[in-house]
Amino acid sequence: MRILLFIIFSLLAKNSFCQDSAAAIYINEAVLKIEKRIATDILERKDTFLFDAGDTLKRGAYLTVHTEFFTDPQTMLLDKIVEKSEFKKTKTEITVYFLGNQPVRFTNKQWEEGFARYDFDIYYMSDKPVYVVKRNNLKGSPDTDMFLKWCHELRADYFRIVQEYKQTFARRK
Repeated sequence: MRILLFIIFSLLAKNSFCQDSAAAIYINEAVLKIEKRIATDILERKDTFLFDAGDTLKRGAYLTVHTEFFTDPQTMLLDKIVEKSEFKKTKTEITVYFLGNQPVRFTNKQWEEGFARYDFDIYYMSDKPVYVVKRNNLKGSPDTDMFLKWCHELRADYFRIVQEYKQTFARRK
């Protein structure tokens, strides 16, 4: 009997992967707190223009990426990163919220010629996906590991910017 119960609970746990709504509620409350005080955060901006590798004259279509980093001035911890990109007729907006410099919510919205193509949220706790919300007819599930890697790459980009500032101000002393 115990073995049967163990198998049933194992199957239920496997089916509920990424569906911890209690964690999502906690994360949403934290995101609301961040948004309430975001106007007082330190804002850093970065703009990037990327051309196709074969476009040596840089005359063809290019990808524009505008990134904003928000830091809580009280704790000096990263709160939020917003990255907006545009390539031809495709626009993408990514928002990552952080608690203690750890990603907790990743939001991806993409439009192609004005029509929403992708629109979803992934909730993370301790670098593990706990909940996924899809707001359109996205087939399948988003690759939570790939997007977590993206969160960490954005955070590493932020840390590089902070390090450059530290070096700049250290030279002035």
